[in-house]
Formats: sequence, structure tokens, C-alpha cells
Amino acid sequence: MKNANVMWVGLSAKKAINAEICAPLHIDTNTGKLVAEIEARCRHASFYKTNLVKFPPLDSKGKLRYPTPEECVLCYPELQVEIQTVNPRVVLLLGNKTATFVLRQIGLQMPKLSYRYRSFEYGGKWYVPIQHPSYIMVYKRKEKNRYVQAVKAVIERLVS
Repeated sequence: MKNANVMWVGLSAKKAINAEICAPLHIDTNTGKLVAEIEARCRHASFYKTNLVKFPPLDSKGKLRYPTPEECVLCYPELQVEIQTVNPRVVLLLGNKTATFVLRQIGLQMPKLSYRYRSFEYGGKWYVPIQHPSYIMVYKRKEKNRYVQAVKAVIERLVS
């Protein structure tokens, strides 16, 4: 694990045949492409990508599903170890489910998301809930540039 000053935290691993492609926020996904675009604009930041749930949660038919609260609770200690080891200054919580769960674990309330991102200091780190990149790509594509600029701005404000 490398040190980085920004950590992206997604919800769960995805189902993939190739182990490299199932890496968190891989560039072969729409989410990964958008994350890479933001990273390319943040020259003074180093990044680390992970997921709250480390395995792909599958339903009885083998289809990817949202992780259960119990699965999130089970995996949370590993995320805490990752955060301690990587020691980021900024932890970006991707999407409502991830952000709500992690903020609740540290005793904080999930804010309503807009493009004016609120940051919460906890344990010497800044936790920032943001919209999930796939949400932007699917439902708010016209707002993609606004999203990229807003995430870039919060990273630059908190890393410098």
C-alpha cells in the first residue's frame, strides 16, 4: 500500500474475470474514467483507490447487488486499517451509500449533496462526501464539467 494524500472510497468491488480490471475505480469503467480525469487535473495530489466492501456482493443469480449493512459493518475495520496505513489528508466518499455509512461510523450526519462539498475533519483527516461518478455519468452527464471542477476544487483546497 502506498501513501497518498487523497483516498477515493467506493462502495464495493465489482465482478470481473480479470483481477486487474476489478481493481477499485479501474479506468475501464465509466467511474474510473471520470476519476482519472479529475486526478489528471490535480497535479499536486497523489491518489489511492479502494472500496468499503472488498468483495463483489452477488445475489442468488450471480448478479452484482448493493452490499447489506452487515457486509459494510464486517468490512469497515479493514477500511479503517487502510486509512491509517495510506494516511491520506482527504478521504472522498463516493455516493450516498458509502458516505452515509462511513460518516455514521464516525458520528457524523450525511449532508445533502450539492457541488459545494462540505468537508468534515475527523482524526486529522478530511472526509468529503461527493456524488458517485457513475451517478454523474448516467443521470447528470450535462453537469460533468461542473462536478469535475467542484471535486478538483475541494481536493486542492484540502491538500494544499
